[in-house]
Amino acid sequence: MTNTIKIRQADERDWAGLEACFDELQSFELSIEPNRAEPSLIRNAYIRGLFDECTKSSGAIFVAEISNRVIGFVCVLSRLDSEDILERDREHAYVTDLVVLEPYRKAGIASELMRVAEAHAFSSGARRLRVGVLAMNTAAHNLYRQLGYRDREIVLEKTLGPTQGTT
Repeated sequence: MTNTIKIRQADERDWAGLEACFDELQSFELSIEPNRAEPSLIRNAYIRGLFDECTKSSGAIFVAEISNRVIGFVCVLSRLDSEDILERDREHAYVTDLVVLEPYRKAGIASELMRVAEAHAFSSGARRLRVGVLAMNTAAHNLYRQLGYRDREIVLEKTLGPTQGTT
C-alpha cells in the first residue's frame, strides 16, 4: 500500500465510514451465523450504541484511515464488570468489534488497531482484555491467538424444536 495508514480516535464525522465497515462485518457474520440481523436494519442503532457504551465505560472507537477514508475500526470498552459471581476478578475491558475492509486485509492493520485498543484499555485501568469471536470465524480467531489471546470459554448452542423429517 502506497498510502500511509493513520489510526485515530473516531468521532461523529466518521459515521459513514463506520457504517461501511459495520455493514461488511455484519454481512460476513451473517454468512457464517444465521442468527445475525441484516446490517441495514440495525447499523445506525448499533453504531449509536457503540458510542454510548464507550461513554459509559471509558471506551473508544479507533478508526484506520487512508487518504481520509475509513478502512477499518476497533471498539474497546475499557471498564466493564462481568457480573459473574463465579469470577474472582470481574473487571475487564472488551473489544466489541474489529473490522478491516477486505481490500486492506493482510497488511497488519487489524493487529495495529488491536494494539491501540489494548493501550487505551490499559491506560484506562484495565488489566485484562476480552474479545469474542464467532466459532466459524477462523481468521479472526487465529489473529487473536497470534496476538497472545487464549481461549477462555466456549459457548455451544443448539436449535430446539422438531427436527426435519419427523412427525
